[in-house]
Amino acid sequence: MKPVPSWPSLPPGGVPVAQPRRRAPSQIALWGLMGVIGMLFSLMLVAYVMRMSQGDWRPLPPVNALWVNTGVLAAACIVMQSSASQARHGELRRSRRDWALAGVLAIAFVAGQLWVWRDLTVRQFGVAGNPANSFFFLLTGLHALHLLGGLAAWACLLPHRLAHATRARRLSLTAQYWHFLFVLWVVLFAAVVNLTPEIAQRLCGTGGASP
Repeated sequence: MKPVPSWPSLPPGGVPVAQPRRRAPSQIALWGLMGVIGMLFSLMLVAYVMRMSQGDWRPLPPVNALWVNTGVLAAACIVMQSSASQARHGELRRSRRDWALAGVLAIAFVAGQLWVWRDLTVRQFGVAGNPANSFFFLLTGLHALHLLGGLAAWACLLPHRLAHATRARRLSLTAQYWHFLFVLWVVLFAAVVNLTPEIAQRLCGTGGASP
C-alpha cells in the first residue's frame, strides 16, 4: 500500500495554519558569532571606560584619518550589500564586479588603519607610551583582526564555482557580517572621539573621589 500523505491539522474553521519559517542553520550560526564578538567588545569598552577614569590617562590627539577610514568602510558595506542584492536577482556580472570593488575598499580601510598606527608611532604615541595609546591600539587592532576574517570570507566567494542560490545566500551572510563590523567600528570610533576622563569618572562614580 502507498503511504497516505499526512496533511497539516486544520483548526475548527477549516483554514490551514501557516507554519513558522525556520531560520537556516548558517544564519543562526552567524548571529551566534556576532553575539560572541559583540560581548567581547562590550567587555573591552567597559574596561576602556574604567581605565580612563584613572588619573594617569592622557588622551590621544585628534586623528582626522579615522573619519576617512570610516567613510571607506561604509562604502565597502554599501557596495557589498549591492552585490548580494544583485546576486539574488540574477545579475551575476554586476554582482561579481561590486563584490570585487567591496573587497578593494575593505583592504583600503585596513591599509588606512595601518597608516594611522604608523603615524601615531612616529608622533611618539606608541603602544607603550600611555594607557590611552595602549587601549587605542588594542581596540582598533582587535577590530582589524575580525576584518581580516571577513576578508577571508570575501576572498572565498571570488571564484565562480558555486551554484547561483548557494552563492547568493553566502554573499548575503558575508554582507551581514560586514555590516556588523561597520556598526562595531562606529561604536569604537564614537568612544575614542567622544569619551573623556571626566565622562568616564562620572560613569564609574569616581568624579568626586579625592586624588
